Amino acid sequence: MEGLPRGAQTLARGLTLLEKVGEGVHTLEGLAQALGLPKSTAHRMVRALVRMGYLRHQPRRGYTLGPKLIRLGFQAHAQQELPLLARPHLEWLRDRTGETVHLGILEGREVVYVDKLPGRRELQLASRVGSRFPAQSTALGKALLAYLPEEAWPQHFIPGLKRTPRTIADPENFKEELRLTRSRGYALDIEENEVGVRCVAAPVWDGQGKVVAAVSLSTAAVYLDEERIQEVVPLVQEAARRVSRELGA
Repeated sequence: MEGLPRGAQTLARGLTLLEKVGEGVHTLEGLAQALGLPKSTAHRMVRALVRMGYLRHQPRRGYTLGPKLIRLGFQAHAQQELPLLARPHLEWLRDRTGETVHLGILEGREVVYVDKLPGRRELQLASRVGSRFPAQSTALGKALLAYLPEEAWPQHFIPGLKRTPRTIADPENFKEELRLTRSRGYALDIEENEVGVRCVAAPVWDGQGKVVAAVSLSTAAVYLDEERIQEVVPLVQEAARRVSRELGA
């Protein structure tokens, strides 16, 4: 840890402490010795980690990994397995519609595209695996945000965002859009993220009843008018349900 800034050293020690607990070091004395720290310093660290839910303290067992790490572990596992489990169902949706299909997850205010299957049309979309776009302006993002508690929505709203003239920039209008998304079970992006491109998205649920990803279909606006939107919505929702079942939903 030498050469790291002081704050980074503290973070590194905290992560190393968690690793040591995972390896079977459960006493304060053992942790202090393993990290080469004074007992008082180690005590401050474990006390903070217990308070945050990363560690649990039991009188007879000492320190063990806490509930927050369990949740993070499940989330990490799901994110690693997600593209592999989802791929056959994304292919099913692409083959049924001929359009480009995406799989995305939420990170902060952004959607991260973790898989993409190009459609059969000669259409170049801005997205690629690893791309990040504001959740606010994408169907994927709306499908993910709609199922968060409403009090969390403002944290994901970017004031003044204008990816296109159609981007919803008013916070109250955006809340209404998320409520509509949640009530009907799918989200729309009507040229809000990319001019000339429309998208339909549906949420993916895990075995704990949480929305962890979303599936979307994207194509040129000329190929996705109101009538066709209603045709593809059940297919997008079915693909999302199939991925959800893979995750234990």
